[in-house]
Parts: sequence; C-alpha cells; structure tokens
Amino acid sequence: MKAAVAQVKLCNDIGANLITLSKYILQASKEDIDLLCFPECNITGYVRDFTDVNQNEVKETLNIIQKQVTHSGVNVIVGAPYFERKKRFNTAIVMLTNGKRQIYHKINLTSSDEAYFKKGKEPLIFQLGDAKFGVLICRDQNDSMLAHEYKALGADAIFILSAHFYDPIEAIQKINKNRALPIARAVENNLWVLKANAVGSSNEKISLGGSLIIDPNGFVIHEGNTINELILSYEI
Repeated sequence: MKAAVAQVKLCNDIGANLITLSKYILQASKEDIDLLCFPECNITGYVRDFTDVNQNEVKETLNIIQKQVTHSGVNVIVGAPYFERKKRFNTAIVMLTNGKRQIYHKINLTSSDEAYFKKGKEPLIFQLGDAKFGVLICRDQNDSMLAHEYKALGADAIFILSAHFYDPIEAIQKINKNRALPIARAVENNLWVLKANAVGSSNEKISLGGSLIIDPNGFVIHEGNTINELILSYEI
C-alpha cells in the first residue's frame, strides 16, 4: 500500500483549491500512490468565516473530485465544512475509487472551530485492501484516548488532516509540539501516522508545513519543509 500526504497551500477560493487538488491527484496517479490525504478544510481554506461558504459549491466540488478519484485510481481524503442534519461540521471526506464515501467529523474543536462547527462524536475506520485506517483532524492529535480507540478498532495507520495556522511567532513556537504529538500517537499505539499539514499564509496567519510520515516505532520516515508544497509517500 503506497500511502501519501499532500502538503499544500490553502486559500479562501474553492475554485483555486480545486485546481491544487487536481494537480496533486494527477501527480499521485503518476507515482502509483494508492491513498492520498490533504490538509484540514483544504476545499474551502481554513482561516475564514465559514458562514460565507456556499454548501452547494462544496457538494459540486466533491462530485468533481470523486470523478477524478475514479478516473485516476487514487483514493483521497479531503477536508471541508460539511452539513449533516442541518448542522455544520469540520469534516474529513474519504473518497474511494469505487465511488463510496465515508465521513469523519472533527471531535476536539479549537475555539475558532466552536464559532462555526458542531462537535463530532464517532471515530471512523475505513478499509482499503487488507489495511484499516483511522482519521483525525488537527487538534484530535492531542487526544491520546481517541488514537488508542482507533488501535482497539484494528487500525493499521492513522491519517491526520491539519491546518496549523497561527500568528507568525506562535507558529514558530508550536513547531516542536505539532511534530511531537503525532510521533507520540504512533509509538503509544504501534501504528503508522501520516499527517498532512497546510503550508503558507492566509489572512495574516501562517502554517509552517512539517507534514509527516511516521512508522510504528516512532521513526520519522519523511518530513515536509516549512515552505513548499509537496507530496510525501511511502510503502506502508
């Protein structure tokens, strides 16, 4: 299973983000990647007023991505605000090449999340081939019990969708923390952890990349830099 994370820039234009998504799905197809994970809210951008998001445009964009997934043969995980039962969630959407989708709603919300989103309640396990995967979103990485629950449910790996946007000084101060927590989750549970973080600036906030692929012993196999868009991949 060749799994990967995309470290990409996010903006508040859905059309521009779709161009980025399409670019990296095509690249993943050329690199024979089976499963590619993008950052948190990568369809809409993260540093924004989510009440301004047109949910119909989000749905249309997901349908376009689904066609690309089926055509390219690359399964993807994307992030977006998502309405369910008239409630808005910060969501990861797993889009499989067979046309099926699975949904995970972020459980551990930040204060900025709480202004727009309802809290998710359930973990998500999905299977691809013989492997089982769990999904976390950003601050969920702080929750050791949630990662342990995934291990108990039989997960071989956990994907983390992140958008660590802060004021510049805080962004630098939190680099070590946001690197250490995924490593801890991997070691504690003896499973792979693959983290896709955003990179670049948005509305005077910055995200310093540092996407990760970590093996079950806590070794960092691949790590993104703080500047560039890129794909990290590995046979897990």
